Amino acid sequence: MKKIPVIIDCDPGCDDAVALILAFSSEKLDVKAVTASAGNVTIENTAQNALRLVSMLNENIPVAKGCGSPLMRTIVTAPEVHGESGIGGVVLPKTSKTFENISAVELIAKTLRESEEKVNIIVTGPMTNIAGFLLSFPELKEKIDQFTIMGGADNGGNVTPSAEFNIYVDPEAAHIVFNSGIPIVMCGLDVTLKAVAYDSDIEAMRNSGTEIGKIAADVIEHAFGYHKGSGKVGVPLHDPCAVAYVICPEMFKGEDAYVAIETKGEYTSGATIVDKNNKFGKKHNTKVIYDLDRDKFMSMLLDSVK
Repeated sequence: MKKIPVIIDCDPGCDDAVALILAFSSEKLDVKAVTASAGNVTIENTAQNALRLVSMLNENIPVAKGCGSPLMRTIVTAPEVHGESGIGGVVLPKTSKTFENISAVELIAKTLRESEEKVNIIVTGPMTNIAGFLLSFPELKEKIDQFTIMGGADNGGNVTPSAEFNIYVDPEAAHIVFNSGIPIVMCGLDVTLKAVAYDSDIEAMRNSGTEIGKIAADVIEHAFGYHKGSGKVGVPLHDPCAVAYVICPEMFKGEDAYVAIETKGEYTSGATIVDKNNKFGKKHNTKVIYDLDRDKFMSMLLDSVK
């Protein structure tokens, strides 16, 4: 079976950790590189989390540290959700693995340049690294098959009434990506809020008999603590949706539309404007995902930790 080559740009992050586990476990994906951005927590923590996770999952995959702040704004993080370290109270094993001696932007360019086929870039954090790449290496755009992102929302945000966190952190970067001409699959809150893990799902991972299963259960449970505080009975696993889409797109349902990023609104900065009725009269640039088979999704995650 021919594998799908992917680069994963992430900001681990509890659900990013689960997304990485899913990606590395899949027989359908060939992970070429992992790059880290600031987002859920500071770049020092997200990068170190990425490095240690990759070391556990596949020592040979290169990891590079990326941008520590958005293109034009002050960094916004979410330690109240992910803990100060980014993955709650989970302590990942120390590693002798080191970062590449080039930046995330340069590693993305190097990976694309060396690939004999187009690469799918999965983005589960703010898009600062990706925008930096597009600005620095426009000649390599043709080597990208599509961007599959966790970000955005058609029907309301989770940071402001209109903006989802990953887009809100760096809307200028998102604007560059959405206007790149490269196909985009947007796994936003409309679908990820349906990708809910319940106590029984967490326990199934914990009882899988693997160290990775225990780590996945612990990081999900930490995020669950935050959501329980707001009266929720489950925790949405946002970032794994973007990975799961690449593995099994038929698990999801979506619609093509033109999507614009609001960068200037006083109350709407970071909003993803989904033009379902073609009011802008512009060519569709995004497949917006709205639904998934939750049971199949959770079964895929459980299989990944086994």
